[in-house]
Amino acid sequence: MNSQHHSFTNKLTNLIGIVGVSAAIAFTSYYCLNQPANAQITPNNPPIPGVRNQQTNISDLDRLYILEAGWGGLAEVQLAQLALQKSKNNKIRQYAQQIIREHTPVNQQLIELATRKGITPPTDVGPKYQVLIERLSQLSGSNFDQVYKNEAGINLHMEYLAIQRRQSQLGQDPDLRAFATKNIPVVQKHLQMGSDRLS
Repeated sequence: MNSQHHSFTNKLTNLIGIVGVSAAIAFTSYYCLNQPANAQITPNNPPIPGVRNQQTNISDLDRLYILEAGWGGLAEVQLAQLALQKSKNNKIRQYAQQIIREHTPVNQQLIELATRKGITPPTDVGPKYQVLIERLSQLSGSNFDQVYKNEAGINLHMEYLAIQRRQSQLGQDPDLRAFATKNIPVVQKHLQMGSDRLS
């Protein structure tokens, strides 16, 4: 338990560095995902997640937050639903139930907030998390439990926490910044649970 706690503490400490790197690549990442950034959505084109669907003052970094937080939040819920289908481990199942219970309203709040800002929120988990879901779908028993713990319980929450911290510190829209700040303690709790309780 001490070694696990030490490892978890080191991971949290490294999040400061993760936030810095995340902020540094945020604009490049967004530029690649959404070029040109100021393109207008016409009635003949389907809305693209993270892109303005009307004139707004939302920055590229704020729109990137909506995209990444949307992907991560939806992935959390879908992975937890998969855990309920495939795992017989009571700790895994209880954790998955709590993730669904606490992430689902957060996802809905982000959708509503993004819509008010004139941004189309994502409706899927994105390519990276889709690969993880497909990988876990092929596993069963203790193999599934171990990968779910490492990837969904720890790694995904570390990434999600870095996204929330970046927005809390660097986001320009006050509502999105406040939303991210409010979510940080919840994500920290889920990360702690994934590290300790699923061991």
